[in-house]
Order: sequence, then structure tokens, then C-alpha cells
Amino acid sequence: MIAKSTQYAAAVALAYGLVATIYIVVSSRLAAEHAASVEEMQRIETIKGIVYVLVTMLAVFVACWFALRRMAHDAHELLRRERVLVQSHGKVFAGVMAASVAHDANNVLTAVLGDLEMLAGGAEDDRELHLGQLRHSIGRLVALNRRLSGAARQGGPKERQLGDLARLVRDSIATVRAHRSLFGCSVVLRGEPSIPFETQPLLVHQVVTNLVLNAGEAAGNHGQVEVVARQDGGHVVIEVHDNGPGVPVERRAHLFDSLVSTKPDGSGLGLFSVRACVQGLGGEVAVGDSPLGGACFTVRLPRQLEAVPA
Repeated sequence: MIAKSTQYAAAVALAYGLVATIYIVVSSRLAAEHAASVEEMQRIETIKGIVYVLVTMLAVFVACWFALRRMAHDAHELLRRERVLVQSHGKVFAGVMAASVAHDANNVLTAVLGDLEMLAGGAEDDRELHLGQLRHSIGRLVALNRRLSGAARQGGPKERQLGDLARLVRDSIATVRAHRSLFGCSVVLRGEPSIPFETQPLLVHQVVTNLVLNAGEAAGNHGQVEVVARQDGGHVVIEVHDNGPGVPVERRAHLFDSLVSTKPDGSGLGLFSVRACVQGLGGEVAVGDSPLGGACFTVRLPRQLEAVPA
């Protein structure tokens, strides 16, 4: 299919050729009828040629002037629309990011409520345990608030620390263990007892808690959730398995997009937050099938973070 621009250019060229041909034929006939001698014929042809060139130059100038003005106007309009679109996308992304952080904070708050209920109705021997989990959860809430404030300042400084993956995963599971999505679920942590690596603890916490809660919701009451932490060369790996219904292959490509969820009442913000945090750590996340019969979410992170530019 010929582009419209090519069609327009061909139409203009044909029109110009037709007009030029008619002009040459008619003017030559008139010159032959009125010329009394060869010298006068030559003079008429010379004048005719000069006039033709001048008129053609003027026509080309006007056509180019209008075309360039139109191109400049279109380029300016495209630039304006691009700026508006970028600003709009920036606002949408900031809103989604704020919503994802609020979603993570809500997960922690739900776990806090669960710990408070256990604290109120539990044995005296478990009091210190639940109090410790409450302090830990409140600390996570403060860190989430800092992350949201940092996002408002276009990212803020990144916290890079030497940590232990096994301990981070264990603490993250403990933080949300009282969440209603994990009631009745068997949550097991397997893997190496200590895996040192450089990380941003808050982001790892958000990744693990979202994936574990997502697995608990998929597995349902009396379900199985298994978390594996291991190292693989220059990377550390976190696997979260469940025995739920799994994720259909056709849904996996867009599963981590915002507002996309396989659950009827899901918002899609949890997995969006997972991908954002993993990308912030320079890693990748994927979903596949688990030996337990459900889904397996695999997170690969570099053992050493790249230097953050000043």
C-alpha cells in the first residue's frame, strides 16, 4: 500500500508536468505565429524561458515555504503532545507507585492487627514474641513511609547494606505470619542458613511479603506455601511455591503489570510492587509451575548492587 505522502507527491508532480507541458506547447505555437524572423523567434523563446524559470522559482518558493511552515507546526504540536503525555504518564506512574506502597503498608497493618488479636487472647509466654513482631512491623511501616517520601523527591538516596538473605526472608515471613491470607496455611522456609549479599532490606521485605501473601491467597485455607532462599553464583535466588491453582500460561506475560490480577477481587498492585522492587535491585522475576502443583515465583538478584550515581 502506497503511503499518502507518496500519493500526494506523485499528484503534485503530475500536475506540475501537465501544466508545464501545456505551457510549452501553447507558448511555442504562439511564438511561431507571431515571430516575423528567426531572430525574433529566438528572442521570444529566450524571454519565455526566463519567465518560465522565474514563475517556477516563485512557485517552488511558495510551496516550500508552506510545506516547511506546516512541518514546523506539526513538529511543535507533536512535541507539545509528547510533553503532555510524558507528564501524564509520570503522574499515573507516581499514583500507581503510591498505591503500591499503600498496598504494602496495608499488608503490614493487617498483620499488626493479627498480632494484636493474638497478643490479647494468647498465653503470657507468647507475649514477648508478639510484641517483638509488632515492633518489627511498625519499623517496616516507618520504612515504607520513608520510601514513599523518597519517591516524592524523585527517588531519594538508595540504602545499600550488607545483609543476609536467609535472615531477611525469615524476618519478612514473620512480619506477615499473622495476616489473614495465611490463616491455616503451612509456611515453610528452606535453603541455606546464611546467604550474605548487598541489598536494600526494605525492597527485599516488600518482595517476600507480597509473594508469600499472594501464595497464601492462592493456596487457601490448609494450603502449602514453601519459600526457598539460595545462592547461584553471582546471584541470590528466592523461590515462593504454593499448591494453589497456578497461573495460566497465557496470563503470565502481563501478570506483573499494574492493575492486572488473576483474582476476582485483586488489584494487581502486589505483583506490580514486586516487579518494581526487583527492578530497583537490578534483578528479575518470573512465574512458572511449582512441584507443589501451583505457581512458583522466582526472583534473581545480584549479590552486589551496582553503584548508585551521585
